[in-house]
Amino acid sequence: MAENLLLATEYHRVRKRHSTPHPAVSPTMTATSNQFVTQFGQLLHQIDDAVVKFEIEDGEPMIVDANHAFRDLFSPDMKRVIGLPLNDLIVPADHEAEAQQFDERTADGKSNVAFVTRAAADGETTFLYRGIPYGDNQGFAIYTDVTDKVDDHEELLELF
Repeated sequence: MAENLLLATEYHRVRKRHSTPHPAVSPTMTATSNQFVTQFGQLLHQIDDAVVKFEIEDGEPMIVDANHAFRDLFSPDMKRVIGLPLNDLIVPADHEAEAQQFDERTADGKSNVAFVTRAAADGETTFLYRGIPYGDNQGFAIYTDVTDKVDDHEELLELF
């Protein structure tokens, strides 16, 4: 896996947030927090990159939410992806061990950054993958298609 983690970055464990509000939290701050959640949802659903929110259950990431870019890229014929196992939907069989290692790192609160191959609707595609853990066994995965850039780079290398 080390050779596949070309851009690996390690982050500190994500700290658990307290569910009870701090006594100094004002109604204005609560309104601002709600506004942030709404704005974050808009960002999630308007960004061009494929983004999926997941929760790890029994060692497997299950899709909790996904933006339209994710659905269009990985499952254009499916109306619903929520509740499906993420790896079963997008990980090619020969990359399952790599995906499992990413899942374990996420469960440990560690971020992942790597170039990966995933099964898109139109075939296997190279992505810049960023996995961001949060809370208890939850996270986001962001997939940016870099296939054309990788192909261009390989063509340049062949010239030398």
